Amino acid sequence: MFEFRPGLAEAPFLIGPKALYHGELDKQIAMVAARLLAGNMGQQRVLFMVRDDLALIPLLLGCLRAGAIPLLLDPGTAAGQVQYLLEHAQVAGVIADADRIAQWQQAGMTLPAQQIGVAGAQAKGKLLGKLLGRRAPVDLDNWPGLLSAPAPAALPPARQEGPAYVVFTSGSTARPKGVEMHWPALLAHLSTIGNHYGLDHNSRIMNLMPLSHGDGLVQGVLLAYQVGCALVRPAPFSIIGIEALLIAVYREQVSHLIAAPTALALIQQYGSHLAENFSNGRFQFAISCSAPLNPAIWTGFASTFKVKLINTYGLSETGACGLYAGPDAASHKVGSVGMPRDMQAKILLEDGSAAGDDESGELCLQGANLMHGYLDNPEATAAVLRDGWLHTGDQARRDSDGVYWITGRLKDLIICGGYNLSPEAINSVLLQHPAVLEAATVALPDATWGEIPVACVVLRPAMEADSAQLLAHCGSQLGAHELPKRIVFSSQLPRTPSGKVITAQLQKSLSVMPAGAAASRDWRAQVFSLAAELFHVAPDALQDSSGPANTPGWDSLAHINFVIGLEARFGIRLSPTDVVHMESLGATVQMIERLAR
Repeated sequence: MFEFRPGLAEAPFLIGPKALYHGELDKQIAMVAARLLAGNMGQQRVLFMVRDDLALIPLLLGCLRAGAIPLLLDPGTAAGQVQYLLEHAQVAGVIADADRIAQWQQAGMTLPAQQIGVAGAQAKGKLLGKLLGRRAPVDLDNWPGLLSAPAPAALPPARQEGPAYVVFTSGSTARPKGVEMHWPALLAHLSTIGNHYGLDHNSRIMNLMPLSHGDGLVQGVLLAYQVGCALVRPAPFSIIGIEALLIAVYREQVSHLIAAPTALALIQQYGSHLAENFSNGRFQFAISCSAPLNPAIWTGFASTFKVKLINTYGLSETGACGLYAGPDAASHKVGSVGMPRDMQAKILLEDGSAAGDDESGELCLQGANLMHGYLDNPEATAAVLRDGWLHTGDQARRDSDGVYWITGRLKDLIICGGYNLSPEAINSVLLQHPAVLEAATVALPDATWGEIPVACVVLRPAMEADSAQLLAHCGSQLGAHELPKRIVFSSQLPRTPSGKVITAQLQKSLSVMPAGAAASRDWRAQVFSLAAELFHVAPDALQDSSGPANTPGWDSLAHINFVIGLEARFGIRLSPTDVVHMESLGATVQMIERLAR
């Protein structure tokens, strides 16, 4: 993977707010690897949590080049989950944003001695110092400070055996499981994906997934580096940035777009007026990943933008993909997950026998790209890896043409915008609140996000708590993307005689969402109140200038929920143009005043 490629030195690797070229990246990778090897971090586990792409990419690849094993965490991971890993996962080092390291230290968490802190505003001060002629001392425990060290001597050969990386998946359990992928599986999978997509040095992949996510990691950074092509990342995905994203598709001559169904739906809804941007002379097809692709989104996106959209099926346990619906005609059936590539698939009935055509059973996969197992969890590994086959927990059928179709799930799991969320994990955190007696979280269907988690809570007698308090409590232990999108209070939960919550009945009762025009004409107060509730911030922390760029919790999912809440509260209908231009609360209030009179 890390062979010398002099012909690529001047070719761009990362195309974004700032370009990063292959030659420059290779030098940075070598510096990071040398720093880690000097700290005896080869074959050691490193907790890895970095926000900025421009820092994440060389640090991650440098970690892999050194033979260290990054344990990748989403930047929104709660401190409680980080502490659990530090205490249980034999972590020997940390590579993380400096402000997060400082927060962990202030919270009394014990961190390994080996640390690389990624500077934010500090880096600007160092640059100013250089411009003024001052030479800052070399700081090998800081990014980008470690780049000031002398050029390293020759590095040992790169590893091609043993653990490569670990990503975490919620699955159906309260404690996230670490998926341990070994080098042979990773390299085999990258070869399969590159060949199937027809990638070469001239390809330009726009991947909209988080780089700590399996699909962002494997089908983004690692795939582009292995192929020697460019990775296009104009900015973190957001609704108000969709126009800029589509302009980049044309300007940067993107050849492949990789995104979750949620992003594809939002691009179609708010970017259809820029459909011609896909006619850039290089574009080949779009790829949906990480969550079920609704046939309406599939056909709608393909029709709107006049491009081929292929669907993939996979899990963190398969690297990224396993089955592909397209781009070949035989597997490209709308609504399906296509056919396996470099894998074997079978469907088992409840008695363990093989299913026939169009019989539904559990989908099982076997191939060179399977995970080694769950990190330090042999029991969980044995439960899903049996006789060399991965039991996915998904129900599927195979038609007479050999094309596979997902028909349901055996395990309790919510897939919201491409993230796997565990209802048990949400319930477990809610039940730790002193006022909560019972809690049950279920998935509600959503046209944009696929599913959203909604929690129903029963409070203890004579005790009180509101949704804002419970969400703040959840936020101390769950990542922002794991929080329930609504919390509903009830006097009891529907249960069977044996005491099990009747999920279907609870889903039906929670699916009714009250709507109606607001009784008061105090537009500003109501907009701010709704924003505070949905973004999980104190009302007095919001100002007219508050927007997605400067308000924690105001991400794309919260933005859509904000739109839904405004429409329900004020009895209005917002156009795509209105939604895209909700750049601040002040602008939103002015819009409501205009539409709701």
